[in-house]
Amino acid sequence: MKVLGYRVSGARVPIYLENSSSTLFSQLRGSQKAAVIIDSKVAGAYKSLLSEIISSDGTVVATYQASEQNKSLSKAEELLTFFLSKNIKRDSVLFAIGGGITGDISGFVAAVFQRGISYVQVPTTLLAMVDSSIGGKVGVNHPLGKNMIGAFHQPSAIIMDTQFLETLPKEEILCGTGEIAKYAVLSGEPFLEFLEKNYVKVLNRDRRTLSRIVRMSVEIKKRYVERDVREAGIRAHLNLGHTVGHAIEAATGYGSFKHGECVLIGLVAESHIAMHMKILRPSTFERILEMVRRIARQRNEKVSLDEMMVHMSFDKKVKAGKVRFVLPTGIGRVVIRDDVATKSIIDAMKFVAADGMLALK
Repeated sequence: MKVLGYRVSGARVPIYLENSSSTLFSQLRGSQKAAVIIDSKVAGAYKSLLSEIISSDGTVVATYQASEQNKSLSKAEELLTFFLSKNIKRDSVLFAIGGGITGDISGFVAAVFQRGISYVQVPTTLLAMVDSSIGGKVGVNHPLGKNMIGAFHQPSAIIMDTQFLETLPKEEILCGTGEIAKYAVLSGEPFLEFLEKNYVKVLNRDRRTLSRIVRMSVEIKKRYVERDVREAGIRAHLNLGHTVGHAIEAATGYGSFKHGECVLIGLVAESHIAMHMKILRPSTFERILEMVRRIARQRNEKVSLDEMMVHMSFDKKVKAGKVRFVLPTGIGRVVIRDDVATKSIIDAMKFVAADGMLALK
């Protein structure tokens, strides 16, 4: 077992890598009463692997049907009511077992339940392992925007068991690869070159490659979190690809596209914006575009450009009424800009539509 971790406010959050979920449960639970929120698909597929967790005496288990539409205040209230009715207390620990959606709503429930209880992230998707389970950003969606209601609530531990990735559908691997591609552009040449050479192995779930790329991604994410816990500065760089990506998700009702797919599209669109603002070389844009083309699927789902623009205006990254974009200026370099012209956004979306990543209406 390999252990990484990050330190925030004087406390260390350990990250346990590789096959460790069942063996760590008793240790992390201790004598506390445990609550579990588990993705219904994970519960069905991994009964034997998770038997120690979900069948322990006194453990209260809530099965959750994970979807962006179901990541809501009303569903969070249902979960809170369930745990209150089962006599979960402030000294209890909550285990969040599932992908990023499950982790986000579970962390939110932990943050507000009796003003906050401990929770452990057990991510079961590639996206959750490399991104959403790390850093304590928790929340639920609102019709006006993704993750608009939430908090910062750090997990007491994160358990990354790569066994969960062996049966993960290809579209979920693709979803995680969207965040990995973002890290590749943010971090510099070594990571980007590794992804360019090994993306096929990632998409084919090669275990050794997945383990390595999860570790590389975790190392990058934890450095940002330690430097800027509450996203007041440099941690905002992790939103590369997300201003456009979140707007696509919201404009399509969180149903047509996976989050990671939207990040890939957003990465191309925001790189296109940077190129036309003359802060990114055309050759670097072409390199980013080629990487995304190798990974992303061709899609013909329609997205309303007008609705996208409306949702951008409600984005939580808006400051002083201006939409802020994280724009690449090179491999390993980004800048935050709030002076992006509407025409540049429209031109970028027309480009990704012409490239077959989506359709505009």
